[in-house]
Amino acid sequence: MTGGVRRAPVQRRSAERFERLLDACAGLLAEVGHDALTTRGVARRAGVPIGTLYQFFDGKSGLLQALASRNLELLLARVRERLAGESVDGWGEAAVLVYDEILAMRRVLPGFFVADPGDGSPFDADIVRRADAAMAGELYALGLREAGLPPLPDPERVLLVAITSTDGLLRLAFQSSEDGDPAVIALGARMLRAYFREIADPQ
Repeated sequence: MTGGVRRAPVQRRSAERFERLLDACAGLLAEVGHDALTTRGVARRAGVPIGTLYQFFDGKSGLLQALASRNLELLLARVRERLAGESVDGWGEAAVLVYDEILAMRRVLPGFFVADPGDGSPFDADIVRRADAAMAGELYALGLREAGLPPLPDPERVLLVAITSTDGLLRLAFQSSEDGDPAVIALGARMLRAYFREIADPQ
């Protein structure tokens, strides 16, 4: 079960309410930011009683963790689809492929950066750590299994450095432009290629 989720939905009606709550959380997060997000606001936006929200989630943190997990599942599905139709030449190119998909999702999916409040309020460090660790583990397994890439030295650390550094660049890119500063975005791709060329793809 996803961290922060008290009870996973079983029946169709419950599953629909569960997804509506996550959609409402994502929409409000994009509009008001982390600090102003409340469980009552999410329940109101979703059109469900506040008690229903607490049947599924253990509060605001649980909602955000579940939203981060759903976003990761969507990202992995997109990456798998890309890898099914194209090959990647090493970890650097694989990382840029993932980076491109993250960028595309950031542009169209409200609340994709779960811990990136638009109002400048503090990040939820625990959710950031959980989300980054989950992403590192899933992407490493995907790279080995589906892209046929070689094992990495110290893979969790290597991938966490890539994830957190590109997160920072994307935050900077979207601070100055609603669609992302192209120069900063391009720098992220160059950085990933150089980083993995040095660590994972030595010549």
